Amino acid sequence: MNYYIREALESDAERICQIYGYYVDNTYVTFTEINHSVDEYRQSIIDTKKDYPYFVACDENDRVIGMAYGGRLRPHDAYKYSVETTIYLDHDIPRQSGIGKALYEKLEEGLKDLGYKFMYGVITDDNAASIAFHKHLGFEEVGHFKDIGYKKGNWKGIVWYRKQIGDLNTFN
Repeated sequence: MNYYIREALESDAERICQIYGYYVDNTYVTFTEINHSVDEYRQSIIDTKKDYPYFVACDENDRVIGMAYGGRLRPHDAYKYSVETTIYLDHDIPRQSGIGKALYEKLEEGLKDLGYKFMYGVITDDNAASIAFHKHLGFEEVGHFKDIGYKKGNWKGIVWYRKQIGDLNTFN
């Protein structure tokens, strides 16, 4: 499959809403239970890009097929060098297509350029594919919260994965 990666635009909100909505409605991959509106996604793109990179992957027809972006890890000032990362591909994209890896690598590059030191991925603890993906990209497990979220009548846990991407002795 041919694809390219570019910075997210406000006009991508509808496709991002559709992609994420699939996971909201059909999986435990996200603990979101009700998908947001297209306008909320549009505003999220605007707000995210103030401090973090936000990228989309597009197919040969310029259709958005995935997204990756950074966000605030915690509200306290001392966390300013750490970022929670998010990545989703359209559920129809074949596994191991390379698109997710390319998106995450682009996100990592953008975060490094902005001076961030750590990327954190928060993954449902039974999502073996995402755990393997993060490990493959050099993330290590740093925390496990069992039965922390309740969705669709089931308790689910999360694991936190971290990757150091910047020198801890240099600051932008």
